Amino acid sequence: MITIGLICEGTSEVKILTYIINRYLGDDVAINRIQPSLRLSHGIEKQNDEGGWLQVLNHCNDNVITNNMVTNDYIVIQIDTDTCIQKNYDVDIYDEMHNKVPDSVLYDRVCARLKQNISDEVWNAYSNKIIFAICFNETECWLLPLYYANDAKKRCATTNCIYILNQQLQKDGLGIPEEKKNSPEAIAVYQKVLKKMKRKDIPQIAQCNLGFQRFVEQLNTIDKGAEE
Repeated sequence: MITIGLICEGTSEVKILTYIINRYLGDDVAINRIQPSLRLSHGIEKQNDEGGWLQVLNHCNDNVITNNMVTNDYIVIQIDTDTCIQKNYDVDIYDEMHNKVPDSVLYDRVCARLKQNISDEVWNAYSNKIIFAICFNETECWLLPLYYANDAKKRCATTNCIYILNQQLQKDGLGIPEEKKNSPEAIAVYQKVLKKMKRKDIPQIAQCNLGFQRFVEQLNTIDKGAEE
């Protein structure tokens, strides 16, 4: 059995990535949450800290990587790009002419930022075991093709994705509160949304978002390794 550790911004991202990994690679994959942690409150799992991009960056260091490689075959590191210009994230979205860089350039810059606190020694030892899930601009953007198959603009949107997703969810009396998207109530909505994602459709869905596409490409290397 393959084991994969997850470092994510929040519980909603953990649920989304866990579903995609298990759906795409099969159930013979054990997912171990590294960040954020959970606590049990009155029988309900709740996120133990605020999470967010800063916690993800704080977990990208030699100690976390080496300690968790003892119990995991791979580590997936997820981060959104919508806050990348903030202090301490510090990823520039512009080129020298002050034009926004292409997603491919931003992807490389975010990856470089995630590796910033990992030594060359540790990176060289585990680089083939570390998978990046870079979400343009937030993880919910990966879900839009499930509801907008016939609307190219909204299907591949990378801004206001929770709002666009909620436009469809409200038809079923559902919704994801943007400020409480890691709450148990919101997680239940994510689980209903994710049931629409079938394995055979994942490669096509992923084409709408470069970060999702690159993530699936990396999952393909795990799939091949599991079969050997």
